[in-house]
Amino acid sequence: MEIRLVWGIISAAVALIYWMRGWSKKTRAPPGPRPHPFIGHTLQVPTVKTWKFFEKLYHQYGPIVKLTLAGDDIILGRRSHNYSSRPPLIYAGKYQSKNQRMVLLPYGEVLKRQRAAFHQMLQPRVVGAYEDMQALESLRLLSDFARTPEDWAHHCQRFAASLVFTLSYGERLNDDGKDLEAVQSILANFVRDTYPGAHLVDTFPILDRLPGFLSPWRAEAQRKHEVEVKLYTRLASEVKTRMEKDLGTECFAARLWDQQAKMNLTPEELSYIAGSAFEAGTDTTTGTVLWFLMAMVLYPDTMKKAQQEIDSIFGPDTVPGFSRMNDIPYCFALVKEVFRWSPAAPGGFPHLSDADDEYQGYAVRKGTMVIPCIWNMHHNEAEFPNSYTFDPERFMNRKSGNPESLNEGHYGFGFGRRKCPGQYLAAKTIYIAVVRILWAFDIRARKDSTGNDLRVDPENCTSGMTS
Repeated sequence: MEIRLVWGIISAAVALIYWMRGWSKKTRAPPGPRPHPFIGHTLQVPTVKTWKFFEKLYHQYGPIVKLTLAGDDIILGRRSHNYSSRPPLIYAGKYQSKNQRMVLLPYGEVLKRQRAAFHQMLQPRVVGAYEDMQALESLRLLSDFARTPEDWAHHCQRFAASLVFTLSYGERLNDDGKDLEAVQSILANFVRDTYPGAHLVDTFPILDRLPGFLSPWRAEAQRKHEVEVKLYTRLASEVKTRMEKDLGTECFAARLWDQQAKMNLTPEELSYIAGSAFEAGTDTTTGTVLWFLMAMVLYPDTMKKAQQEIDSIFGPDTVPGFSRMNDIPYCFALVKEVFRWSPAAPGGFPHLSDADDEYQGYAVRKGTMVIPCIWNMHHNEAEFPNSYTFDPERFMNRKSGNPESLNEGHYGFGFGRRKCPGQYLAAKTIYIAVVRILWAFDIRARKDSTGNDLRVDPENCTSGMTS
């Protein structure tokens, strides 16, 4: 079975293409490394930081590269109607999520129903109603940094999780840390389990036919599901109990309960929808704020320039908010550069073609899996010169001041109909965190025992669907 890694820039997209059938007479094979007999490039594609491997192939062979693997098919383009589905994942989709997690759903009625529910909470005009919550949680973040700066990573996680927890379940996250720890464990598993090549059964689906004693991975995935559904069902049920006592209970889960019958949602599906919001808002927001902190350590001049702009507008006694975004264009550009410089999901998430298609002379078969390599798109020198340099100036001449434009000029929130439904909420959350951190603190490398700065290395990062 053949996989063709199509690394073409379609709306600046880089994609990985796996081919199950041969080329038609009108198509030609892209260049690529020489495959091994029988197994092709299976052993050559790393499961760690795969986006860096894609980048190496791009520079070696050009924008379109062919690989031969055992697997499914893959492409991405402007034709979003054809590339809005997801490849079936047996481990994470069928068993770990019981085909209820929105990000893994194929394009169809179930996905449309879940996205409709999400959009009620996350459309741009509604996101403005959440500014008070974002302001409150960002102040808590500043307080946490001031009290225990050595726990900076935990504080970033709590900031992201508490905000989305409040929106999803109508209460702030408990300080005991149990719910945060539980969702972090779920997220860590999900990030590992969804990346291509993470589980052999997703490459060779026939392995799903093996009996249980020969498939320990199946029981493992089902155990993870039990943990997930227990947590998300409890949280959603607590909201329903509060609603019975207080008809004015307002949160995402409450809206789902109100419309459960209309939207034809089972209790477990409803719990997963609310839980998915909690997951998504926690992981990528945390990662983006962490990359911001690293960028400030590595590029202190940009930090100082942003701080000077903030001080000139707000001064030392006025905490920045959302009201004067137009007056701090450099900070606005800095946030956009954070999204571009090191995207939280550098390899992108797989799409699937629903019908045969053709792109620049290459046939895209129905069932082709498409993984947009956002990392390469953000480090395309033609669009972003000196792309490895953190430089907010590259966004200074672009539209700013409008919160929705934080999402423009980069590809960090995905594409087409599978674009992140929480993109506007996430962008504003990161904006208020970044601006307020810059207003309150200098960010520097920690010292070692001899008083020298510890080395900060962007290559030292996690690997999976998110980084």
